[in-house]
Amino acid sequence: MTSMESTRPKRKRTAAAEPRAREAADVRRKSLIQAAMRSIAKYGYAGATIEKICGEAQVSRGLINHHFQSKDELIRQAYRELCEEWTFQTRDMILGADRDPEDKLQSIIRASFGPALFKHDYIGIWVGFGSVIAKSPTLKRLNRELIAEDIATYQKIFEAIAHKRGKTINARQATLTLLAMIDGFWNQWYLDPSAFTGEEAAQACFDFVERLYA
Repeated sequence: MTSMESTRPKRKRTAAAEPRAREAADVRRKSLIQAAMRSIAKYGYAGATIEKICGEAQVSRGLINHHFQSKDELIRQAYRELCEEWTFQTRDMILGADRDPEDKLQSIIRASFGPALFKHDYIGIWVGFGSVIAKSPTLKRLNRELIAEDIATYQKIFEAIAHKRGKTINARQATLTLLAMIDGFWNQWYLDPSAFTGEEAAQACFDFVERLYA
């Protein structure tokens, strides 16, 4: 005799269920990437083991294996996410084409030392990735692309300010110096947050820019 369970027609997946399933999978991937970033901030790249990432995300190892082929792939995706966050915070959100170039540069500097970016955990992620970028061709390429985009963006702004003020400067050199200042302040503050405040670091950058056009 056939049971009722075996004769009951199977429920077909509706068209609406598939997008929801994909959305749920995207949310889980995003959660795992965020957990990897937090683990790197806490333990560094070498210490951010799959076990630590699983603990941070509160999931089983099987879920990570389901969404990512390896730890390296997960780390690559985490670094891509970090780069996209930097792009959003420092360019997409504040660099409108119709804005005054001096206002643009001031906004970049303020954002670099503002509450969204100038925080220990966030800078710790960059520091953690810094220890492995040179060893990973993929991360090295992503990092090179990010730096090239930043240099091009900042250089255009420095050139626009020089044109506005009727001055002649080496815009590329100014760009490289400002980026090095921001990186240096970030790294030093990560090691010792009591050394200076974000406001002091921002003001030092403002002073550097102003001296260029004096």
